[in-house]
Amino acid sequence: MPAGVIAEGLGSTAAAFGRAETVTVGDRELQLLLVKNPAGANEVARTLALAEGELDLLAVLNDRIADGRDVSWIWDADLEALAPRVRHVTCGGTRAEEMAVRWKYAGVAAARIAVVKDGVGAALDHALAAAPEDPAVPVHAIPTYTAMLELREELVRRGAAKGSFA
Repeated sequence: MPAGVIAEGLGSTAAAFGRAETVTVGDRELQLLLVKNPAGANEVARTLALAEGELDLLAVLNDRIADGRDVSWIWDADLEALAPRVRHVTCGGTRAEEMAVRWKYAGVAAARIAVVKDGVGAALDHALAAAPEDPAVPVHAIPTYTAMLELREELVRRGAAKGSFA
């Protein structure tokens, strides 16, 4: 098959719902990278390691039934690989505090970690505001399953994304 046909096909393929999906919020790009377990979190870490420069993150950890009540798996994820590059991480969700503690133990300075417990919309706003004003610098959202559904609903409400499965 000619390389041009392959390139055209890949170029017209949309990201799966919440899986490396990129949306524009205002003038900023937000990349959604779903994490559900340590293996998935490690793959997201490997993906983010390929990004240039410092990282601005929105880490949303829920413990609803669809996520699993036990969130101890976050301690098995290799967040240490990303810690030196984290400029700022906003932690949200029903287990925001636990997510913040995990990032601290991974090596992210406490001054670079924020906990926002007023809902996913407030956490998104904080993450966007904490990132540099340069529209070329994306914010990477790493939500668990139900957090991703909530975030997508918020993005739909804001007109930044079309449709949702929630």
